[in-house]
Parts: sequence; structure tokens; C-alpha cells
Amino acid sequence: MPHKWNLQDIRPATTKQQPAEAVPARRPAQDIAMRPRVRKEETFEDPDLATIDILDGNKVKRKRVFITSVVAILIVGIGFFVNVLIGGADVTVYPKTRTVSVQSNFTVSTAPKVGELGYELLTLEATGEKQVKAAGKEVVSLRAEGKIFVYNTKSESVQRLIKNTRFETPDGLIFKIKESIEVPGVTKDAKGNLVPGSVVADVFADGTGEQYNISPTRFTVPGLKGGDQYDSVYGESTAGFTGGFEGEKYIIDENELNTAKQALHIELRDKLLARLKEERPAGFVLYDDSVTFAYDTLPSTEYGESLATIKETARLQVPMFKESDFSAYLAEKSVPEYQGESVTIPKPESLAFTYTSGTTSVSDIAGYKELDITLKGSTQIVWKFDEEKLKEALKGIKKTAATNVFATYTSISNAQAEVKPFWANSFPSSIDDIRIKTVVEPQN
Repeated sequence: MPHKWNLQDIRPATTKQQPAEAVPARRPAQDIAMRPRVRKEETFEDPDLATIDILDGNKVKRKRVFITSVVAILIVGIGFFVNVLIGGADVTVYPKTRTVSVQSNFTVSTAPKVGELGYELLTLEATGEKQVKAAGKEVVSLRAEGKIFVYNTKSESVQRLIKNTRFETPDGLIFKIKESIEVPGVTKDAKGNLVPGSVVADVFADGTGEQYNISPTRFTVPGLKGGDQYDSVYGESTAGFTGGFEGEKYIIDENELNTAKQALHIELRDKLLARLKEERPAGFVLYDDSVTFAYDTLPSTEYGESLATIKETARLQVPMFKESDFSAYLAEKSVPEYQGESVTIPKPESLAFTYTSGTTSVSDIAGYKELDITLKGSTQIVWKFDEEKLKEALKGIKKTAATNVFATYTSISNAQAEVKPFWANSFPSSIDDIRIKTVVEPQN
């Protein structure tokens, strides 16, 4: 009987038997349909996206608000601290001012009467020398010369002294006046005090020689000795006398001598002007155009076989006005409502100064007690106030009361005050914490 083969018994012929793969169990179609389809995502890398930070917008906003709040609090806190630290009061004062036009002649004096402007004389000296050709020597006799003030201190009558009237120094040296003079009698000032009469006189030595080159001194009048006027009429010099010489003098060509002297004068003049800038005293008003120069020739000395040394002394003289007196005087003359308050002139150089007499600028003004001057121009007068007194008046008062305090000062045109810290309603109790700044408004 033939052998029956089952299909399962039939296998393909292979050289090596492979393990059978497991066949997954078949799931119902219903389960497959209900299962969500998962799509495999494609992935890729972009190198530029690796540096991008994705931030939470709300978180950033909250952080920004927080930082802003902290900074604001710090600013307010620092401002509060600084306000407290530099607490006090800052007061800005605008003083009263007047712009005046001046064009007047004035007489100024070294001994001013009531209502007059006084001055002090500043004197600087310098000596220089130059060599010039000499043509020999000659014997000369020269007299010293100078100026004196002659006073009449008791009599109301004019005292006349004729030409060559003698004046004697304490050492017995005799000088004579060159021309006749009349010495005014005494007068009275506004307070009833006696004011001596005075006049300037040129004098020359009664003899020759260097012993007559004397320093400032007092003189008596020998011709009045034995009378009442001997003690009441006298002379005084304010500068030394020069020119006295006895002996050999070098003979120098006149033109060459004048040229050398002129060059020497220029050198000495420039030297003294430079010193004036350095030694100009504070608190005084002086004008460059008021400077005068006087020159004295000293005896020549030998310099080699054919040369002589000439010597010259130069004196710079300039009247100085005390700043407070100068300002008050011009205010009195120029401002109708001025009542004698303390004032100042910030720019006195805005006025042009000249001597009424043109010859004064080349004179030895040490020999004068009075000078006639002219001032022209426009200048600003500023009223002054006592800062310490104002601080005392403001100390500890209410801020609202400051206006009343300022109103009591006629020298103040306007004022403003800022009290710190801002919540304080009173000025500090210490004047050291009150700071005052003065602002002068410019001239119109």
C-alpha cells in the first residue's frame, strides 16, 4: 500500500537547518484599529539653534520689575541719606546795586577833612648805572634841593614868608625857600577841630656837599625865634633831598650823557612797574595812570681810563585809596539816596584816572599834601551786608519768616533760601550750617 505523505512532512531541502522564526500572534482587527498610530519623528541637529535660550517671558518680566524696584529704593535711600548728611540752609543773596556815571574833578588829600577823600602814597625806589665815555674831570660844587610843607598851626591869619627865608634842621643845616610863600591860617572842620593851614615850598641848601642830602625831617624858622609863631609855623619834608656834591666830576659829552640817562630811566621804570604788580597792597584802589616817576642823578665814578659810570635813582610814586573810603566817597557824590551804608566798587578800573594838571605826572608828588584828580566813566556800586549778622538773624527761625528777615536789610535787593533736608520747616540752630552765597547781578 502506497505511503501517504502529509504536507507537513514535506520540507525543502537545505544544507543547514535554520531555526524557525516565531510568528507573532495575530491580534484582532478591532484592537489594531483602536490603537493610535505613532509616527516616528524625524530628528536633525542645527548647530545655530544650540545657542538659543528659550526663556519664560513672565519670569523675565517679574525679575525686571524686582530689579527696577530695588534700584529705585536704593536711589531714594541714597538721596535721603545725602539730604540728611548735607543738611543745612543755602541762602542766595542779591545785594542792592547802582550803576553810576562819573565825570568830575576831585581834590584828594593826605590829611583829609570831613567829606574829603584821603590817599596814601606808595613809593618804590631802584638804582641803576651805565658806562659812558669821559673826556676828563672838573671840580664842581652842587647844592641839594627838595620840597617841604610849611604849616601854620595856631594863627587864623595868613603867614607870609619872603624869598630865601631860612629853614633849619635839628642838625643845624640851613635851607632856603626859592620863592615867597603865604601860609594859610588855621580853619575848623565839621566837628570844630582846628585844621592847620599848609603850603608846599621848594628849598635849596645854603651850602654845597653831600651832607645836605638829608632824609625826611622837621624844620624850624630861625627868623621867628623869640616870638609866638616860632613853634606854630614850621616845615616838614616827606622825601629825602638830593643833588648835593662837592668834588671832581667827570666831563661827559652832553648828547651821549642824555642818551645813556634816557636808556637807564627806561630800564628803571620797567623794573619798578614790575615790582608794583607784585607788591600792590590788598584793600586799596590805585590806577596805573596815576603812577609818577622822579629821577635823581648820583655822582659819577671812574670806570677804566676813559670811561665813567653814571648812576641814577628812580622813584615810583602812586597815590592809593582805601577801597572802603573810595567806594563810599563816590557813592556819596553819585547816588542821591545813599545814606552812608557800607558799599564797594567791584571794578574801579572801569573809571579813567587823570591828573587835572598834566605836569603832576612828571613831578615828585611826595612833596604834595593834596592832589587834583579827574575820574570819568561808568561803574557799579554794590551795597555790602554783614554775613555773620544775617546768619544769626536766620538761625532757628521758621522758613516762612525768612522773608521778613531779608526785608530788614536795605542793602539786600533780593534773597532766596533752601533748607535741607526738604521736610525741615526751620533754619538750622547753628550758624555753621547756614551757607550764604552773594550774587552780584551784572551791570546794565
